[in-house]
Amino acid sequence: MKYIASFDIGTTNVKGMLVTSDAGIFLEKNVELKVLRYGDFVEQEPEQWYDAVKQIAASWFKVGIKPSDIGVLTFSGQMQDCIPVGDDLRPLRPAILYADGRATEQSARLIAELGEDRIHERTENHMDGSLTFPKILWLKEREEETFRAAKSFLVSSKDYVVARLTGACATDPTSAATTGCMDARTRAWVNAWLDRSCVTADKMPAIVPSDQVVGTIHAEGAAETGFAPGTPVLCGIGDAGAATLGAGVYEDGEIYAYLGTTGWVASATSGYIDVRSGAFNLAYVEEGRQIAIAPLSNAGNAHQWAVSTFGGGRADLLSYKQFDRSVEQTERGTDDVLFLPYLNGERCPVQDANASGCFIGLKPTTTKERMGTAVLEGVAYSMRQLLELVAGRPSDASLRVTLIGGGAKSKSWCRILADALGCEIAVPEDSQYLPSLGAAALGFRHAGWSGDFAAICRKYKGLGTVETFAPDEALRAYYDRQYGKFKKIYPAVAPLFAE
Repeated sequence: MKYIASFDIGTTNVKGMLVTSDAGIFLEKNVELKVLRYGDFVEQEPEQWYDAVKQIAASWFKVGIKPSDIGVLTFSGQMQDCIPVGDDLRPLRPAILYADGRATEQSARLIAELGEDRIHERTENHMDGSLTFPKILWLKEREEETFRAAKSFLVSSKDYVVARLTGACATDPTSAATTGCMDARTRAWVNAWLDRSCVTADKMPAIVPSDQVVGTIHAEGAAETGFAPGTPVLCGIGDAGAATLGAGVYEDGEIYAYLGTTGWVASATSGYIDVRSGAFNLAYVEEGRQIAIAPLSNAGNAHQWAVSTFGGGRADLLSYKQFDRSVEQTERGTDDVLFLPYLNGERCPVQDANASGCFIGLKPTTTKERMGTAVLEGVAYSMRQLLELVAGRPSDASLRVTLIGGGAKSKSWCRILADALGCEIAVPEDSQYLPSLGAAALGFRHAGWSGDFAAICRKYKGLGTVETFAPDEALRAYYDRQYGKFKKIYPAVAPLFAE
């Protein structure tokens, strides 16, 4: 075997790469995706995920890669989705994405019926309308025909592609932890909860270890993609798990942050974090280990909005570069402009689907460049709240945070993050590809390259170059003061959101 083929199926694009035994990356390629928005509904057509994988595979074979060179396929993908598929494993409707909170009523009913303490005890997580289980109940009540026709309710975007390639309906423990109905300790569905909600257990995908082969590419999958029939396909892992592996975070206390369309701060742990703040406990790649993760609904999407609104009116590469230059040239530390970045509601450290973005402190002298900078600062302040939650103590200079994801490509944002968090930010080279590299780690054991995830993570930390951003001591007092004000904004305006 020469290569592991690794795919990361996100919200805005699908990334694919070929990985070698020394963690070398070859022929990485991105395919953009479209998101469907209808008011508060956020959906995506699953078939475009599969089409993107086909496009990437075709690009590899076009330049001379042979199907026999690829020994195993592995995946990471967005989690917390609801993807109903029929007997032919085609989607019965667009996927309901993680950012969609339509099932608030159903989640409230589950809390009332099951009890919040009992939910925490079994899942080590909270229940809200963004989770898969309440979304399934929403389908049962609002789209009964779709509910009845479903062969399975898949949880992650990569689950759909795996099903199309192999015919297997499966998900991994990391993704299953975002459904609201997986027992955290047994890593099995809580069948009693499914039964009382009339969701038969056979409609849920099998929960399979991330590095386990769930099937091989069948004849139809081979004909459609060009991969060799019989090529093993791993179950794969939810995007947060892949990002954690890719960041080289495996030992207790190691922390990283992810800036994609959404974002999070996470650490590996052998215990469980308190989830009352909106944080999650996700099953990690091996039993007995968890990922303590605090998610943000607003990260790169807020950056994109700022580029479109205060930049060139578009969100193309040139506009991003021009926006970043304007941020670099904007003087910081001289005013009190603040931005609450809850453009799509928020999940942590507040749980409010009705929250929205707010500027505070605008004056006649405030420029659009300063407003754009404030958007990036607002996400950074939210990230600081999550960092303190995950670390279990106030942020200080002794903390070192590895930053990955597409947002890490913005040097101006990295500097703002270092200043606003008050700690060193370390950005690995090509950090946007680390989730795909993390998914590839699942195949190392199958390939005989390595059987130790801790060793793989140590190896990943030593790959390539790392650029560090230290906080500017001259701005420390300013950012501490602004952060204190930022934390007061939501409590002050929350009654308006409630109206």
